[in-house]
Formats: sequence, C-alpha cells, structure tokens
Amino acid sequence: MIGHLRGTVLRIAGDQLVLQVGGVGYLVNVAPRVRERARPGQELELHVHTHVREDQLALFGFLTLEELQLFELLIQVDGVGPRVALAILGINSPDVLRQAILAEEVGPIRRAPGVGVRTAQKVIIDLKPKLEPEAAAPGPIRPSADGDGRIRSQVEAALRGLGFSALEAREGVDAVDWSDRPDAQQALAAALRALGR
Repeated sequence: MIGHLRGTVLRIAGDQLVLQVGGVGYLVNVAPRVRERARPGQELELHVHTHVREDQLALFGFLTLEELQLFELLIQVDGVGPRVALAILGINSPDVLRQAILAEEVGPIRRAPGVGVRTAQKVIIDLKPKLEPEAAAPGPIRPSADGDGRIRSQVEAALRGLGFSALEAREGVDAVDWSDRPDAQQALAAALRALGR
C-alpha cells in the first residue's frame, strides 16, 4: 500500500495529476485544494490513500494528514465512495467539515456535488460519534495564525466537547469580546463565563 509520496508534478488533468517519484509516474486523484497549489515541474508532497477494489487500484492524495484521516472516515460511510468523499473535502476545509458534523448541520456537506440530504445526514450520524471523543480530548487549544475565525471554530468545538449544544456553543462564542483579540484559551474561558460555567 502507498501511504505517502514526494516527487515532481509531471502533468495535471482535471482532478488528477501525475507525480514522478524515483522515475515512476503515479496517477493521483486530488481535491481542488491540491490542484490549485500544484504546478508542473514543482515538487509536491502528498499523504496518500490507496483505494483497492476488485477491478481497480486508485490513489487519492492530500496536502495534510488531517484531510487524509477525514477522507478515510468518510469512505467508511455507506453510500459515500472515494469520489464523493473527495468532493466533500473539496468544498469544505477539515475544520468546517468537523464543525458541521459535530453541530449536525447538513448544509456544508450538501454543498458538495452529488450529495443529497440523506447522504449528508448519514455522514453526520456515522461520523459524529467518532469525532466527539476527539473534540472532547483534554489538552490546550492551539492558537492559530488563521485569526479569529479559526479560534472561534476551536472554541466552539471545545464547548461542544464539554457537553454544550450547538446553539449554546454558538451563543458562548458570540459572547466573547473579540475586539481584545484573545487567544483560544482566553476565548474559551470567556465563553464559559458567559454560559455560567
């Protein structure tokens, strides 16, 4: 099984690219985020899922390990094949997708081509129990260079992990004074105060 590739991009065609590694060209299916970054002649490093079926062996490449892990969770959902999983990840960043699943919001998942209400609901039902322990895991929330939006998402996920409903988590996040530009830990403390904890 191939789990990781680093090589030179030979060509890009649609949602696939050929990555040359040690004289061998690997045809890899990729999400839009990868295509936007890749350029012929450029070195590229991908985390890879090898998808094996009776009549097919296909590679799916991602820029981050987090995207790969979410892809591998998505294809475990009945009715979600690798192409649909790639489409869902192409529309949503890992953070947005995790938040949608934890908050039971079908909208962000349904935006992917070929995904209807039932499929989006199945993704939520199947993956929410797998993502909740991760969201509730102890440890500091990492500040991010992405600004308030990323910190808001982290705080909301932490509140959900502590047992608050999606509505309560959003209310807590909205109650934070973001003009002070708090880090994630400070924002979580402020949200908990606002929620009476």
